[in-house]
Amino acid sequence: MTDRLTAAEVHLVLPDGAEVLTGTVASEGAVVSAANSLVFRYADGYLTDPRGYDLSPDMPRTGGPIRTWSGRDTLGALGDSMPDAWGKRIIRAGTSARTTFDFLTHVNDATRQGALRFRDVHGAYLGARSHPVAEVHDLGKIVAAARAFEAGEETDAELRILIDAGTSAGGARPKATVRNGGDLWLAKFARETEFHDPMAWEATALALAKAAGIDTPAFDLIRLSESQSILLSRRFDRDKGRRIGYISAHSLTTKGDDQTLSYSDISDTLAQYSPAPRDDQAELFRRIALSLLIGNVDDHFRNHGFLRDYNGWKLSPVFDLEPNRRPEQVEATPIVEGGERYGRDIRELRDAHDAFRLSYDEASALVRDVAERTSGWIQVALGYGISREAAEASRRAIDGPNRERALEMSANSPTATNSSRAKVSAQKRRGELGIPGNSGQWARSRNDTGANDLDA
Repeated sequence: MTDRLTAAEVHLVLPDGAEVLTGTVASEGAVVSAANSLVFRYADGYLTDPRGYDLSPDMPRTGGPIRTWSGRDTLGALGDSMPDAWGKRIIRAGTSARTTFDFLTHVNDATRQGALRFRDVHGAYLGARSHPVAEVHDLGKIVAAARAFEAGEETDAELRILIDAGTSAGGARPKATVRNGGDLWLAKFARETEFHDPMAWEATALALAKAAGIDTPAFDLIRLSESQSILLSRRFDRDKGRRIGYISAHSLTTKGDDQTLSYSDISDTLAQYSPAPRDDQAELFRRIALSLLIGNVDDHFRNHGFLRDYNGWKLSPVFDLEPNRRPEQVEATPIVEGGERYGRDIRELRDAHDAFRLSYDEASALVRDVAERTSGWIQVALGYGISREAAEASRRAIDGPNRERALEMSANSPTATNSSRAKVSAQKRRGELGIPGNSGQWARSRNDTGANDLDA
């Protein structure tokens, strides 16, 4: 145990592509304890680098040590670089990793989420592998290994496959990062006990998001059987191999794990950190409207992210959307502080328009626009292999009161501004043309407005 690694250099890939030493991170507490924490210290050179920025709001650039604080189990940017629940299970099973620091440094360096990298005192990257990332055609082996692991029947070779394919992306479902056409893609697949094809439903939700003009990554669905699929989505924290800084909304808002967060908190955060706050706030509003219309059951702050560009943190493309397939109420993020968590009313979103820098008429128009452009959801679901019976069973949940209320809102109010109508029109064209944005756009100069088509 005496030679167990307990400290590492933290390196950061800046928006201009340069990699710089940012600081050091060390394990604090009993080396063998799972309850130990992290302490971070910025490097002097980074503190004076004009290109530098706070890795996350709870890690302000200062000369002293930065520790975790009450209500948080780790520091924001470091936590977003760590393995998820699935990844921790795999790492714990296949290595001696037990502490927070262990999990942080065991993630595959090539697939680690965001722009942070970790080195030992000799300069070697921690988590580096001697072989390349698995290709998309290796997914069959990865899924078989995951099934064996869930059943407690994995071989050592299968466990190595999972450790290599694991990722720091959030969530509890099995997942892997693979190469597809030279780019990194995230592969998600259901647990063997899930028979309702959740990945096909998530693909349906992403297609609806794209139709609604929401920034959506390229994605594809691979069918394994009549009831199970693999969802592939292009990693938006990479641009032609270059790493792009990423943190979750949970990290950017800096509230404790025991505090109730609302969408107005994210909007306030965007006003402070986004290089284009009005655009991002309108985009966030549109995403909330979609979540309410489809009854998104995976609606929490770790499922909203931000990418680093030269001037701040901008909303990442949307991810982790799971439509409600049952008519019962869904517990989810409140729209405003003190708002409802169950049975959220889409009229509450419209009435909170000021929190998103929208007028009442702009908010009404945006909500109705999303509702109109996602009204054909059942055909989209059928197109992804969901049975007619399963789609019809979900109708009461997705075609419920919120859709009726949204469609009753006026999109052509006589008091609506021309800018409101223009914004809706531009968003609609964007969705119809299938131009969801660009994974590398955020890391280029704001003056560079070119976008790449991300359609798979």
